[in-house]
Amino acid sequence: MGDVTQIDTNYLTTLKNQIDDLKAQVKHQITGMGPIGTSSSTTNFIYSVDNLKLLPGTSSFDAGTQLQNALKTMGTSVHDRLTWLDKTLGDMSDEITATIKKFNDNESLNNDAVDKLVTDFRNTIADMSNPGNNPNTNVPNPSTSTH
Repeated sequence: MGDVTQIDTNYLTTLKNQIDDLKAQVKHQITGMGPIGTSSSTTNFIYSVDNLKLLPGTSSFDAGTQLQNALKTMGTSVHDRLTWLDKTLGDMSDEITATIKKFNDNESLNNDAVDKLVTDFRNTIADMSNPGNNPNTNVPNPSTSTH
């Protein structure tokens, strides 16, 4: 049998953090990074993917104009895909957050159920060690209604 991955809140929190990091990188591509990440070998400002600029020469240079138009189309297409990816990653992150909350809510319910079980068990043990005429005062009388 292979390795088993245990799905718990720690695993989901780590996964969510990784997704959020990836989402931040996608967001940088969508909005542009500005001067972040620039160096002497790059431009001084990194524009968003749908605002890429190319200066292939004057407008009378047809091949350059066609290349510039193709770049605009490509940038828009990439932008649309990155926007979709950004939304998808956001939805995944939200779902993981909701799942973690449900795990924690269930854990809280489980803890309450265990506490009640332990209390009931103690009362039962106490009743077993009591003679029949001295009922445990912690246990409600079955003939009385608590509602």
